[in-house]
Amino acid sequence: MDRLRVKMKRRRSREKSESEQSDGSSVWDSDASRQSQSHTPSDGRLGNVSALRDFLSFLATVSGDISHITAPPFILAPQSLTEFPSYWAERPSLFTAPAHETSPEKRCLAVLKLYLASLQRQYYVGRTVKEGLKKPLNPFLGELFLCEYTDHDLSSEKDTSSTVRVISEQVSHHPPTTACYLSSDEHGVHAEAYSTQQTTLSGTSIIIRQSGHALLTVDKYNETYLLPLPDVRARGVLTGVPWPELGDTYKIISSTGFTAEMKFIPKKLWGGERNVFEASVYRTDDITKDAIYMMGGHWSSRFSIYNTHGHEIEVFDLADAKNQPVPATIAPVEKQSPWESRRAWKETFDAIRRGDQTTIVNEKSKLEEAQRRMREQEQEQGQQWESMFFNRTPDLDGENKEVIERLFEMVGHDGEVERLKGINGIWRFDREKERKWKEGRGVVRPESPFG
Repeated sequence: MDRLRVKMKRRRSREKSESEQSDGSSVWDSDASRQSQSHTPSDGRLGNVSALRDFLSFLATVSGDISHITAPPFILAPQSLTEFPSYWAERPSLFTAPAHETSPEKRCLAVLKLYLASLQRQYYVGRTVKEGLKKPLNPFLGELFLCEYTDHDLSSEKDTSSTVRVISEQVSHHPPTTACYLSSDEHGVHAEAYSTQQTTLSGTSIIIRQSGHALLTVDKYNETYLLPLPDVRARGVLTGVPWPELGDTYKIISSTGFTAEMKFIPKKLWGGERNVFEASVYRTDDITKDAIYMMGGHWSSRFSIYNTHGHEIEVFDLADAKNQPVPATIAPVEKQSPWESRRAWKETFDAIRRGDQTTIVNEKSKLEEAQRRMREQEQEQGQQWESMFFNRTPDLDGENKEVIERLFEMVGHDGEVERLKGINGIWRFDREKERKWKEGRGVVRPESPFG
């Protein structure tokens, strides 16, 4: 890893110099900073910043989780958190790549590459780095997001394709928990995950802590990976262009004896760069952690892959045309179930895109109030909500329970084990529920989330 640090320091210094020469400023300078140097912000922008200060001052008076607090309309994104799992699937060839590697260490590297390549779209909420992030809507209980992604590999003599289908569901509202299942059936690669989020305020930064985990399975090699879900800090909120920061060290552990370890490096208060990381792949039982492969760079733009000797063998650039996400295949809104995210939130999303703050508040409130009434009716009638596709279990149940238990034993640290298990139970995809849903015999629920 020392070799990697030296190489990456030189590379980042060179790239920073090039970007400064090309546009007169660092590539990491925020839009807000550039605007402040060139002209006075508009009254609307000043009003938003003032409102943000007031909002943060209010949040400072709230103890504990603040995820239930209604955010100012102008910082909302026109999408819900239920869409976030789909970012793992929007590069289908990366998702299916582990099935086409014969060596376990290369499969581990492929899973690490998929993981890192998915972070930018996840944590910037589908926006570019320069645009910064906005807050997605909190899903309502039972909210669904269903889609699939297909790409074509033209590099071989015969055109081959990869399709990944996505099922995402809000399985709990208090605390908020989203569960998902992603599968490329023809390539035998499947993943399922669940995340419970808790949001707190630290100074002028907002911290989102995640508990839960993901499991990725490669059928051909009877191989399973345990993947963590990083916490994220939203920094620069008062600039009007907040950005996500990851910190700490996380591990991806495979059932065939390899570990991918990632270290996310926070930006210093003065100077430094955003979204920097280092990673390595090594044998799990190697106490020296001698790297077989190494990675380093920026998870939000470009990173390099090195062999065990420190020689660069690949550069993965998110800006390259070949690495662009493919569009999702999703039913037209009018043909979606009333419980699907884009149909249920359509009027709110449209208002967010128009910047119509009054309509945003009104339409968002309609759905949220309808959901409160639905919960009250369930409580009065003694009914308990049931997920359409997932089940909550008290322990590490699953199709490969023994394998999953061994993976958790490899984690070691008790605190990390508890975080990976989650604070709201363990959620698993139920294939039988999916079959019944396809047959029109899914879990009975009201016709619409509006009641």
